[in-house]
Amino acid sequence: MEAEAQGIRAIFVRLAAESVDAVGIAEIAISIWDSVGVALSPTIGSAGVAALVKRSIYLTRHTHTCLSVLSEGAVPLPDEMAALHAMLAQQDRAEAVAVNAALLQNFHELLISLIGASLSDRLLRHVWATPSSGEALQETLL
Repeated sequence: MEAEAQGIRAIFVRLAAESVDAVGIAEIAISIWDSVGVALSPTIGSAGVAALVKRSIYLTRHTHTCLSVLSEGAVPLPDEMAALHAMLAQQDRAEAVAVNAALLQNFHELLISLIGASLSDRLLRHVWATPSSGEALQETLL
């Protein structure tokens, strides 16, 4: 999954270098997070996914202080994702890419520590299987 997470980061970097603005990056990021939730909920439950996302946000907020605007309480995941989208959309393109890449990396590490790399790869394979171009990724995810 490391390679897959790096592939997602590479797509975000390409989108930031192209004409996609922070709002577009935020929309793609939330689509990826939604796909992650759909893929993992049958195995670890929606509460498990929410806990991992919240923990990822907590860990990432130390290096990306813009995440401090997100709630530390027991906010339901859809509300947290809406807040994440709004926060990413307000950043410049490079910061929106960096924040979401760091969140994905922390999420990846937490998930592997809980269920192992092999199961993580199997559950998220279709999420990380992205087209080669950013435009195709946008069409697939949006």
